[in-house]
Amino acid sequence: MKFEFEYAFVLLFVLLSILSLWSKKFITKLLLKFFSRDEKLSKVEKLLIRLSVWVSYFFALLFFNLAIVQLPLPAQTTEVINNVFFVLYVCILSFVASKVLDIVLEKFSQGMKAKVSPSETPLIDTYYSMISKLMKIFVFVIAAIAILDRLGFNVTSLVTSLGVGSLAVGLAAKDTISNFISGVLLVTDRQFRIGDRVYIKDIDVEGYVYDIGLRTTRILTITGNNLITIPNSKLTEGIIENSLYPDPRVKDFVEVGVAYGSDIEKVKELLLLATEGVEGILKNPPPAVYFTQFGDSALIFKLIYYVEKKDLAFGIKSILHEKIIKLFRENGIEIPFPQSDVWFRTPLEVKLERDGEAL
Repeated sequence: MKFEFEYAFVLLFVLLSILSLWSKKFITKLLLKFFSRDEKLSKVEKLLIRLSVWVSYFFALLFFNLAIVQLPLPAQTTEVINNVFFVLYVCILSFVASKVLDIVLEKFSQGMKAKVSPSETPLIDTYYSMISKLMKIFVFVIAAIAILDRLGFNVTSLVTSLGVGSLAVGLAAKDTISNFISGVLLVTDRQFRIGDRVYIKDIDVEGYVYDIGLRTTRILTITGNNLITIPNSKLTEGIIENSLYPDPRVKDFVEVGVAYGSDIEKVKELLLLATEGVEGILKNPPPAVYFTQFGDSALIFKLIYYVEKKDLAFGIKSILHEKIIKLFRENGIEIPFPQSDVWFRTPLEVKLERDGEAL
């Protein structure tokens, strides 16, 4: 009778384990239906859906463990099984804790974004990314210590041994430590933020900051749209040009030469007219035209203007070139080819002879 009672519990816990796994799909569909009422899932909502999945896994393991414990197994075998399940519990709980931290930090960052100007929101994302990585490392270190302690290792002596050997490890991993410290400095010094367009002069790379990690920073290049990974120490030691922070506006210019004898005031008027109606050119400060120099073959003018951000500069310059050529043609302003006139101080005399007689 006792034997049948034990197996009834085994069957019950197995069924509960299977039910927990099956409920994963049901809960996911329910959360998707609830969260997708605005037809768009936020980052926190996505994290909650993933969290529900891992909670289902945890309860499935828990019930399965309880089912095995009910079986009449040797004590040593039961202990090994319990240790295996403990490791799985700690791994799942560590993952769940990291997701909970992500949710808390995301809520905190959203609250901070509401209090700062739009230009400072990428900086909040950068801080959030770095803090999230550090806290995840802390969670997984605690999990590793708990697993080692469960498996019978003397954690105190292990920590002491690590302290004694820290010098050797530090010397062996000095580049990694240097990159880690540099990553913290990059965030605290606010040289750039995630999403900023930067130009790293030392390695001639221009692109968008994709992610700032604990050891490396990833840049999404503009030319090839490739992801480049750069050690953080290289960035703290190098010269970096940030095109979007603190002011995303970019000063640009178009230089053009017109033929000598052209109406200077008319040229200035047409160049300013070319900027009108071009989306992305700022009205404050307004565009300006300057007569900069007397060239060898033309009078040189420079049209200076500001654009909203560097991403638009290339396309705007192309539009201005097209409009300037069209306006100059319509108003008879010539853009001359390079030419040179040769002048002799003493006139040249050319003598021609035919049959011994000078012509």
